[in-house]
Amino acid sequence: MKTYDLIVVGAGPVGLYAAYYAGMRGLSVQILENFDELGGQPANLYPEKKIYDIAGIPEINGIELRENLLKQLQLVEHEIISGAQVQKIEKKEEKDFLVVTRAGDFLSKAILITSGNGLLKPRLLAIEGENEAVESGLLAYFVKNLEAYRGKKLAIFGGGDSALDWSLMLEKIASEVHLIHRRDKFRAVESTISKLENSSIQIHTPYILKEMSQNRITLQRGKNDEKLTLEVDKILVFHGFITENNELIDKLAISRAGKIHAGIANRTNISGVYVAGDASDYEGKVPLMSVGFGEAVIAINDIVKTVEFNHKTRNGHSSSLFAK
Repeated sequence: MKTYDLIVVGAGPVGLYAAYYAGMRGLSVQILENFDELGGQPANLYPEKKIYDIAGIPEINGIELRENLLKQLQLVEHEIISGAQVQKIEKKEEKDFLVVTRAGDFLSKAILITSGNGLLKPRLLAIEGENEAVESGLLAYFVKNLEAYRGKKLAIFGGGDSALDWSLMLEKIASEVHLIHRRDKFRAVESTISKLENSSIQIHTPYILKEMSQNRITLQRGKNDEKLTLEVDKILVFHGFITENNELIDKLAISRAGKIHAGIANRTNISGVYVAGDASDYEGKVPLMSVGFGEAVIAINDIVKTVEFNHKTRNGHSSSLFAK
């Protein structure tokens, strides 16, 4: 089993950039992502929302940011394992960590946790046949490929930013888009709601899903007996996410905010384990993406100084990082 210099837990923006910078410093790096989709919440939940806090980029949306980060990551050697929910991290020997995931076990000399707000899983519809619908491709909680929805009749469930954002994006390529929300009012920002009201998207509120088959769903309006049947080809569910009851590491120090406490150089209380981005907390913490990028760089520079590697690393000056 190969031992990596660094394993990055989480493939959101901070994790992807951290892996790139680690590669620039000459570290062998592996990224473990809980989901099959990369890019974290900006790409998968709020794809059209503009991001304004990245230096040198006036504005960018989540999908564009993911594409740029992945393109940047191609400049260094790395490995990405998706669908690798971390179940346990433990010291295997004096210097190495064993990372146990659902996709296999992995070894590294250091760990950087960039898992955002925690290990998340989609909130389900909790309806009979849901698992079978997912397996058949009828139902999904993420949009992996826009082209898979071209010319299709879509039913989208949700009332927040992600549901409305994806509805507006998919309106451009689908034959029909039905947006179904269990409440009368949407929770998205006013500008997005205004776009929705001026779109061709068919809105159904307040409705809940009662039954579904391969090409048909039955909705029930509120608590009364009024029902509505729709012919659909695909179903998308954006009901948010919940945190799984799964600790990454035993004895990890957690802050009052329920996040991983970060000390000097973004070290955790366990030597060799670091944290950056929204997963971390410390006095004066500001939850900005640009802050997370900086935290990752500081952590990796500390790793290079404190961890023993069997090869030379590169210095951290921007004009000579790729110098041999």
